[in-house]
Amino acid sequence: MDLPNNGMPAIKLHLLKDKGNQMKDVIIIKSIFLFASIWGLSLFLMWFRPRIEIFWKISATVLYAFYGWFFYSEIVNGFREFMSSWYLSFLAFFKELFILVFVNLFFLWPVALVLVYFKADEIGAEKLLRFMCLLTIALWIIFVLYYYFSSGIDSFLLEKLKEMVPGA
Repeated sequence: MDLPNNGMPAIKLHLLKDKGNQMKDVIIIKSIFLFASIWGLSLFLMWFRPRIEIFWKISATVLYAFYGWFFYSEIVNGFREFMSSWYLSFLAFFKELFILVFVNLFFLWPVALVLVYFKADEIGAEKLLRFMCLLTIALWIIFVLYYYFSSGIDSFLLEKLKEMVPGA
């Protein structure tokens, strides 16, 4: 690893110098409009759910509004990109969703194992562990297949499937 004069790794130094452009490199920002849309639709449906106290419904709505305000420019830019090319926006969304789930396994596995340990229901603990194992194996299989066949998969999604989908 390259160490500049002050002893910091070059990658870290680069991130510190380019702080203004870091938000553009964050993965979810590319598809934030679709994530916000799904969150908004889920929030709308939550309002029709009985037996949830009004305080929690209002709290969830206020949090959604805060995120909408905080990421307003990114959501508007995402909406413009979605309107110009909805097909590519959906492809980017699914790719980012897969990457987010794959990366969050580092967080989900310890949480799942703690839940398995403390779960009173043995069947539920086994089902959770089975689900996590199968999810991880499936994601790794998809990751390895995409790694080895990415050019073919990308050409299929960006060319052949686009021709088959009307209006793409």
